Amino acid sequence: MARKQPELTAQTKQNLMDAYWMLYTADFPGRITVKMITDKAGYNRGTFYAYFLDIEDLHSQIEDELLPLEENFQKLREATFAKNGRQIVELLMQHDEVSGEKLRFLLGPRGSLSFQSKLKETLNGLIKKYMSLDLDEPENMIDYKSNILCAILLETIRYWYDRGNSLFPREKMISHMLEVIFFGLKTGEMKGE
Repeated sequence: MARKQPELTAQTKQNLMDAYWMLYTADFPGRITVKMITDKAGYNRGTFYAYFLDIEDLHSQIEDELLPLEENFQKLREATFAKNGRQIVELLMQHDEVSGEKLRFLLGPRGSLSFQSKLKETLNGLIKKYMSLDLDEPENMIDYKSNILCAILLETIRYWYDRGNSLFPREKMISHMLEVIFFGLKTGEMKGE
């Protein structure tokens, strides 16, 4: 029996994921079937089940590809948000155009609450693990601070994908976010930029 070529199997899986994504973003989320996916991708049902347990598994795999990677946060082990806030946001936004569109959709009003929760949980865990935190503080205070940071980062990214990218470049958006965090809503440039 001949073994399938890894490139071919990866492409088949990607074709199925792309077909699902086209249906998902075309306002079919609650009505998508395996048959719809395989018809759109040009495969049979058996091929679908060779890669995915069910539609929820396929959706979850797409979401997992968009989560921040731990190895990126390892680079920031000794960082503080004040010194490395820009790098943190850039790590979250280092996606190609296709991934960026997926993030935009999943974080938007027609998006996925499960993805938003998964992203927040992943980000919160990475922040707690790799950011410099005052470990003399009670655990609930550390959790509180990391949740605030998650909320700021997620809303900044959501805003960027929703409309910020048409207003100003990413670099300027990051500067604006850090300026608001450290100086409030008053207008003024950050020191040391």
